Amino acid sequence: MAVEYVYPAWWEWFQPVLWAVLLFIGLIIVYYIIRVIQEGRVTPRLAEIELEKEKLKLMTLEYAHRGQPFFRIPPERLEEINKLDEENIRLETDIFAKQSAVEKRIQRLENMVKSTKLDHMVEKIKEDERKIR
Repeated sequence: MAVEYVYPAWWEWFQPVLWAVLLFIGLIIVYYIIRVIQEGRVTPRLAEIELEKEKLKLMTLEYAHRGQPFFRIPPERLEEINKLDEENIRLETDIFAKQSAVEKRIQRLENMVKSTKLDHMVEKIKEDERKIR
């Protein structure tokens, strides 16, 4: 004689809800696992950035407290140095412009030579085709 157990009515109603609750709890657990993994990747980089910020702050403080140099430059010499710096900057930009122009002209010349070679090759191929026909 087997005895059958009869579930109460609320259990029949609660079974589908139980699966939904378990699924919801599983999704929450997966969300937190993904979040922890992401924080594990991001946290060291944030620590490096904070360390770099601290280094920059210390460097700015150090440069601010350095004070005057050991030697003083007279204003005339300082003006001369500034003029030389300006002239060097102007010369560097002029040199860069000239180098760019030279490079562009060389590139144009190379392209013209390639184009001419290709034209000659096309003409030669056309002649060969005429000879074959």
